[in-house]
Formats: sequence, C-alpha cells, structure tokens
Amino acid sequence: MPYFEEPEEQFEGFPEGDKEVPVKVVGVFEDQAGRNFVVLRDDLGRNLHIWIGPFEALAITLALYPEQVLVPRPLTHDLLKNIVEKLEVQVEKIVVDDLFHDTYYAKIYLGVADRTIFVDSRPSDAIALALRAKAPIYVLERVFLEAAKEEYQ
Repeated sequence: MPYFEEPEEQFEGFPEGDKEVPVKVVGVFEDQAGRNFVVLRDDLGRNLHIWIGPFEALAITLALYPEQVLVPRPLTHDLLKNIVEKLEVQVEKIVVDDLFHDTYYAKIYLGVADRTIFVDSRPSDAIALALRAKAPIYVLERVFLEAAKEEYQ
C-alpha cells in the first residue's frame, strides 16, 4: 500500500454513514505500566484513547503547550509543518478513519492548488502535525462505534 495516494478526482467526502465527528485533544497521559496514550473528545463527551509511543507523546505535548517548553531547533513535526508551508500546501484536516485489530489509522488531508490529496499516517503523527498547523481533527463516527465495541469485549 503506498504511503501517498492521489485520488483521480477531487475528494468529495466519505460514504454515507461515515460522518466526520470533530474532536479536541484532551491531553497525553500515561497508564500505570508507563504506556502513553492521547485522548480525543467529541462534543457529546465521548473519549477515544489511542496508544502512542513516547516520542509521539512528547511531540503532541509540545504542540499543546508550546509556551512552556522551547526547543532550540525544529523537531520532526515542526520540520514537516515548515516544509508544507514553504510548498504553499495547507493542512486542511486530519481524520482518524479506521480501527482494525486495536490499531487506529488516520489520513492527513492537504490542500494543493485547487485539489485535495491525502496521505496515510499514524494518528499520533497526524495529531502532532494538526496541532502545529492549527488544522481541525476528526474521527469517523464508525470508529467511535467500533472503539466502544472493542472496549466491552
């Protein structure tokens, strides 16, 4: 599967039933075993917990609180944001669009000239970029539903 997919036509939205639900990043947390996770929350108060690595946890935390920690040089997600801006590409949104075997998947939607393209991404990297680019973050409704099913199995 390629890392970069360019649709033949301009992106028109998800199939019916795959409604994009806007979410906010509540924060990055650590469980008792020392594993990191990010919490996304929608307007209904539903939370989505996504396990992430320690470097991604740091990247998201730095984006949430940029005034608290100054880094002397751009980190990877800062570099990506700078490249995107220099190429005059807009980070339009990110969407957590799938959950399969306890693994979440996301796409970064980029506005390039008069079209939208998307790039597959780990949710943690997409979230870190979206926070830096001040782009909206969405979760598909079916992902919320699937996550709730898996939680009770």
